[in-house]
Amino acid sequence: MVDQNYEGEIFYLEFEDEDGNKQYFTEDVILNYEGQEYAVLVHVQDEDHEGQDDTYMILARIETNDEGVEEYVPLDEDDENFEALVNMYESMGEEE
Repeated sequence: MVDQNYEGEIFYLEFEDEDGNKQYFTEDVILNYEGQEYAVLVHVQDEDHEGQDDTYMILARIETNDEGVEEYVPLDEDDENFEALVNMYESMGEEE
């Protein structure tokens, strides 16, 4: 389950895993690939987990549901576009 919340100018996403644990992410960049939009979502640390790896990311396909609301559908490594999207994102960092 994903809740989309705005706090100031930062857009936070709340993901709830199968165990009911909440994790928070923010959108780093939108990638356009083969006519589809994908978001790179970066984990946001909270005070309770300051020692955690802060480089945890999710690749998600952006889809519009029946009510016209955008939803993020996380991809797994087996998705046919996963590797190409990772390469695209990594090459963006090399250009800076």
